[in-house]
Amino acid sequence: MSPEEATPSPAPPAEPDPDQQPAGDAEAPPTVGTGPTAGVLERSRSLIGTPTGLLLALAGVVIILYGMRYAAGILNSIFLALFVVMGITPLIHWLRRKGLAPWATLVVVLVLFVVIILLFLAVMAASLTQLDDKLPVYKENLSQVTADARAWFDDQGIDISGLVSGALSPTSLIDIAAGLIKGGINALTNIGLMIFIVLFMISETFSFPRKFTDNVKMNPRVRQSFERFSGTVRTYLFTKAWLSAIMTVIVAIIYYAFGVDFALLWALIFFVFSFIPNIGFVLAVIPPFFVALLESGFWTAFVVIILVIVFNTIVDNVISPRVMGQSVGLSSLVVFLSLILWAWVLGGVGALIAVPMTLMVKLLFLDSYESTRPISQFMETGILDEHRKRRRRRKQEKEAAAGVGASGNSD
Repeated sequence: MSPEEATPSPAPPAEPDPDQQPAGDAEAPPTVGTGPTAGVLERSRSLIGTPTGLLLALAGVVIILYGMRYAAGILNSIFLALFVVMGITPLIHWLRRKGLAPWATLVVVLVLFVVIILLFLAVMAASLTQLDDKLPVYKENLSQVTADARAWFDDQGIDISGLVSGALSPTSLIDIAAGLIKGGINALTNIGLMIFIVLFMISETFSFPRKFTDNVKMNPRVRQSFERFSGTVRTYLFTKAWLSAIMTVIVAIIYYAFGVDFALLWALIFFVFSFIPNIGFVLAVIPPFFVALLESGFWTAFVVIILVIVFNTIVDNVISPRVMGQSVGLSSLVVFLSLILWAWVLGGVGALIAVPMTLMVKLLFLDSYESTRPISQFMETGILDEHRKRRRRRKQEKEAAAGVGASGNSD
């Protein structure tokens, strides 16, 4: 046997798996020359680092945002339905863990959702109609309040006649309130599409994830981003919903106790507006304050608002951090800017879903690619939030150490 025959021929190079990432880095760029598309991939990953690439990326973002704004009428229903379904998914899983059959779980959730929506719509429609009927009474009371305020300022040597007769005149304020009421009534007729989308999404709760994972092959990092997005948004929405429900019951009791007109309406508005970050609480307490002011006077309105502020502070700063655990990972500045952006793009619905929409962009897109990960890190919690997290972590470590020491002494 010749040496050439005894020496085994080298094995052909293995075909690279496009779906498999190198060990040690989940998104390491492919080596140039490993395939016909390697150079294209390398250039696409470094494109955003150039001024031209940055301008192209910004131009693409602007085009997408304007397209979303143009299609807001349809996108609002789709996004709102998506996040509603994600918010009630923990309830579905809880019912399944209790041994309920899949079809029975879907029936229970569907019936519960329809009943809650119908009750909500009935209360809103009836309250808004009654509020429209009481506007003349409020107009008369408002005229008396503005006359008293003008007399008080005149005694102090301050002339507010121009302000009272202009933007703050009773007629102007009542016209604004009437416009808001009509807009609210019209909005009730535009959520029918969202309700149907929610019903179909709930019916696909068990089958859609299996179809998606079986038919779509994703990069491991992208798959991880989907899982993080789903878990984070689902936990945030579900926990925020039941914490807001507790606060809604407290607010309704306060309004009823002080005889504020349309207490149930203001409580429901408080629940909805609690999903608007930063300014939702302020927007929710302004209407009942003015109603209490016109009905019962300044001091009653003042006491009502102070009680609501106190209980809301307790829920937000004592109960919420303990229940929600880790935050959604967004700085306060980013949350506020996202509120402005999504309200401009999608309108009022955008303000309600500003946090979930920002988490979707951050976790599904920015975290999934190496070139955009610095932007995602910039959006994360700020210095004050990190300081609070470190303090909570040190406190938990001290409590754990104290518990271990106590158990050791008992032994």
